[in-house]
Amino acid sequence: KKRCSSEGCMNQAAKGGVCRRHGAELKLCSSTGCPNIAMRGGVCRRHGGKKKRCSSEGCMNQAAKGGVCRRHGAELKLCSSTGCP
Repeated sequence: KKRCSSEGCMNQAAKGGVCRRHGAELKLCSSTGCPNIAMRGGVCRRHGGKKKRCSSEGCMNQAAKGGVCRRHGAELKLCSSTGCP
């Protein structure tokens, strides 16, 4: 993920190239009076916005890459530095 473009800031950029501390605005839940951050479908977890689950039958883990969790074959790139195992 990209880093915040504000000088000296090492936070992850959210929207517009900056982190929340430096002005990125995240969408709030569309449910009336809810102050939580929206996830999927414009609503928060409490109101039905859920993260993607592993597509392997009976697995309730969060999907990482390719629709499956790490246990069922999602390979995550851990390090991009030369000489890193």
